[in-house]
Amino acid sequence: MQSKISIVVLNWNGYRDTIECIESLKKVTYPNYEVVLVDNGSTDGSEEILREKFPDVPFIQTGENLGFAGGNNIGIRHALSNGADYVILLNNDTVVDKEFVTAMVRVAEADKSIGILTSKIYFYDRPDTIWYAGAIFNLKTGRSRHIGYNKKDKGQYNKVRETDRACGCLMMVSRKVCETVGLMNPEYFCYGEEVDWSLRVKNAGYRVVFVPNSKVWHKISGSTGGAGKGFYLYYSVRNHLRLINTYLPFKSKVMSIVRDMLVIGRHLFSIFTVGVNKGYGIKNLWFGVRDYYHGRFGKREL
Repeated sequence: MQSKISIVVLNWNGYRDTIECIESLKKVTYPNYEVVLVDNGSTDGSEEILREKFPDVPFIQTGENLGFAGGNNIGIRHALSNGADYVILLNNDTVVDKEFVTAMVRVAEADKSIGILTSKIYFYDRPDTIWYAGAIFNLKTGRSRHIGYNKKDKGQYNKVRETDRACGCLMMVSRKVCETVGLMNPEYFCYGEEVDWSLRVKNAGYRVVFVPNSKVWHKISGSTGGAGKGFYLYYSVRNHLRLINTYLPFKSKVMSIVRDMLVIGRHLFSIFTVGVNKGYGIKNLWFGVRDYYHGRFGKREL
């Protein structure tokens, strides 16, 4: 019997994207899968619209915005309680290749040391251009980058291989990992939770693997407003500081401060390179740094 796959799609005020995503999921060829739709306390009428549009899709209402980690965790628990062998977390602003599940299951079933699998991800509006083909994450500096970003796909990233971290846009995790390692840490709320999860999974002896034959297309329209709005900076800097100091703390206080300043400096530099409103970006950056050092995590308190 083929493994049961549950695909969790998290919606927050984005029913138009979610409809397109689920319509693409209907074409998936893998025979033993279900879609679970989780709404993260939307206020745009998403629940009524999606329930009416997809009456046969299990629908969970969280009642409030629990963030990426908290909302997906609810979906994962539902999936596991209904017998899922693997759970796929899929951003709602994606469309998928019909073979994307089959490609990941084939790799996962061939090697039980794999705990998380992640796909090749393209830009939605440039369908032959790569957004993610694995990632590099440097714990010494906190720097993270996508492999293959903005490059035309010419088959140069077509090898199954380990990657430093999975991509939250799409990742498949095994039941065994969920039961052994636990779910995502909701204190990250959004940004960095997939890095934290990847590192915890690796520390438990499992592998995180990029599967190039599993393909999706991403609209790159983050629910925090995207890079241009600057709101992402709050969570990004706060959570990056937490990650590096959790997984590679320096014994020297001076070295810890130097590394923290490098992380903060990179985020500050981004304000002047990605079109963020300067005042708004600096304000969000400051609050993120402040809350990290005060131990304030989870959803930002405005």
